[in-house]
Amino acid sequence: MINFVKRKIKTLTLGEKLKKIREDSGISLSDISINTKVKKEYLEKIEKGNYEDLPFDVYVKGFLRSYAKYLKLDPEKVIFQFNKEIGVRENVKKYQEKNREISKFKIPNLIITPKMTSIFATGLVILIGFTYFYLEVDSFSKEPNLKIENSNFNSVVRDSSLEIEGQTDFENKIVINNQPVYVNEVGDFKERIGLQNGLNEITVEAFNKFDKKTQKIINVIAEYKTEANVAGAEEENKPFEVEIESRQAEVEISFKKDTEEKFKKTVLHPGISLKLKVEEKFEINPSNPSDTYVKINNNDFFVLSEKEDQNLEEFNINKRGIVSEEEKISEIDENNN
Repeated sequence: MINFVKRKIKTLTLGEKLKKIREDSGISLSDISINTKVKKEYLEKIEKGNYEDLPFDVYVKGFLRSYAKYLKLDPEKVIFQFNKEIGVRENVKKYQEKNREISKFKIPNLIITPKMTSIFATGLVILIGFTYFYLEVDSFSKEPNLKIENSNFNSVVRDSSLEIEGQTDFENKIVINNQPVYVNEVGDFKERIGLQNGLNEITVEAFNKFDKKTQKIINVIAEYKTEANVAGAEEENKPFEVEIESRQAEVEISFKKDTEEKFKKTVLHPGISLKLKVEEKFEINPSNPSDTYVKINNNDFFVLSEKEDQNLEEFNINKRGIVSEEEKISEIDENNN
């Protein structure tokens, strides 16, 4: 006579598998906690399968990814196993709650047969499969979560760059202006974007694993000084040199510069130059403009008569040369604005 021994085969849970791999590798929970920045108590609860005592699932997935990477396991397979266990637990929990409600009523002479057990097990497997399929379809059809934290969007900034900060689901991918951005284990992301003077359009996109996309467009106006602007302003504020001479005969001139109120008079002799340092402006009234030559800084000499306006008796000179009355009015308006 042959005797058969009935043995109970137990399937290891995800936490038990991780614990076994860790212990076989001679690694302590303290080592993993220090290197992954995940609290030791969280790791202990993961190994025991006490997911109810842990934060939200999105955080648990982040802890599992860090744990798996440290043990050199495939994080995606670990997350897949976690999702399966969570799905099974939820369905079993619903079934138990339903049974508790049914048990409140007396079921007369209910006999559970092997056939009924088989039917129930088959139904449970079908239910779990349907639930998993539903969750996958729902995840496929739903647009990914995307939240931007910055409060100074659609406004004027005085800097050449702007920090974009926000949240999404951990498994999503973030792209800003066609450049991928790092997302941490809890779904936070942060990136500094360079700006050009004027209107800047920043496109932030979130993609889930099914390539469903959520897009947000941010408009920012940047106003800041460039090195060229600063250099130009410094150059504009520098004093300039005015050189005056006559070439054919003596020319009597009266002149004044900058904030001087009265004109000074002098005579230009042929071949002898008069050089003056000027901060902002210089005015000259020559007796013979056709024989009065002026040079500004290292530029070429020009004849005043060639710049003469028909009704202009006094010549106003700045770094650019002769300034007419219309130009003076225009400059005044610009300064007032």
